[in-house]
Amino acid sequence: MARPENPSSIYLDSNPLIIGALKREGYEPIAEILRLADAGAVSLYISSFSYVEVRGFGVKEPYDRDVDQLLLGLLDSSRLQRVDVTRAVAVRARRYAHQYTLGNFDAVHLASAVVAGAEVLMTWDKGFSKRRGYAVDGVWIDEPYVPGPPMLDFPVP
Repeated sequence: MARPENPSSIYLDSNPLIIGALKREGYEPIAEILRLADAGAVSLYISSFSYVEVRGFGVKEPYDRDVDQLLLGLLDSSRLQRVDVTRAVAVRARRYAHQYTLGNFDAVHLASAVVAGAEVLMTWDKGFSKRRGYAVDGVWIDEPYVPGPPMLDFPVP
């Protein structure tokens, strides 16, 4: 299986959600994916577990209520479809954790993406570094990218 150029369904791991919401370095692909979701061109999925995980990633103490509200607003947005961590997801995650030597949280995200039927799981998480560029049960794992054919960079005169 090759990387889907124009996926119709994308699962976002927690780190792209935070980087996109906080507009950290490299957020542009996430901004475009969110725009495509708003336009109805792509379905976006997250795990309900992301509500917990985004709290700790990239958020420095002391607790910043404004950042928390921004992240909750993104997580609650209608453009995202949530995958609940059911027994089926948890059992699949256990298997992925063992089979692919993934951390528990990463395995939950992969299992959620598979159960959702997403074509691509987008993540910058280092735990997926050995799996990027491969598919697991029909889900391509890669760093966030803008759907569509690669763009050629031409120098601006």
